[in-house]
Amino acid sequence: MEIAPNVHWLETTSSNVYLVVEPPNIVLIDASMPRQQGAIFDFLRQVGYQPTDLTHILVTHADMDHVGSLAAVQAASAAQVMAGADSAQLINRGKSPKHMPAVVQWIIDTFMKYGAVAQETIAVFKDGDTLPFLGGLQVLATPGHTLDHFSFFSPSTGVLFTGDALNTRNGRINLTPPRITADQTAARRSATRLLQLSPTVIACGHGTPSTNHTRDDLTQLLNSLQ
Repeated sequence: MEIAPNVHWLETTSSNVYLVVEPPNIVLIDASMPRQQGAIFDFLRQVGYQPTDLTHILVTHADMDHVGSLAAVQAASAAQVMAGADSAQLINRGKSPKHMPAVVQWIIDTFMKYGAVAQETIAVFKDGDTLPFLGGLQVLATPGHTLDHFSFFSPSTGVLFTGDALNTRNGRINLTPPRITADQTAARRSATRLLQLSPTVIACGHGTPSTNHTRDDLTQLLNSLQ
């Protein structure tokens, strides 16, 4: 589904992925759980492209449900992976960041790995960088859900890719749930930063992307954080 000009949304089995189609740049944002590369490649074909046409993969954070198929997609496409420094180290080891309750985190750390991505295929971005997509895609450090978390905002289109900093799981815009949040104070600060941008499209990692919210909706949520 096209949620904004040149921006397409795919809901996979566990999380959302997005495709920015601006030839010659074809950009995937996040890569879902392991073994979802087939769905992602079908997604590409539906908008008229092959896996080898993919040029970049942007990573919001290194949770398995956002990067599980990253290695497989990168290997098939030779796309440039772009991630924050901490995420880059994690995806190079196929490990998820720490943010879950202790027992669950132990199970993840001990038993759950995803395909690792070679360091030489990863370009590292930082807070304040601007990427050459959607008229200039701003890179925003938004720690909280995980400490390696980043979001991306296009001022010219109003599209905000929030990863797990915001979600719409219950039909409205929410913060990351406290039980799966590494730092709740940082999460509130990051959400405030994002909402103050007044995005017209909130392309979140979970739930239906928000395209019909009003400024009052954002203001009400902002006020609740202060």
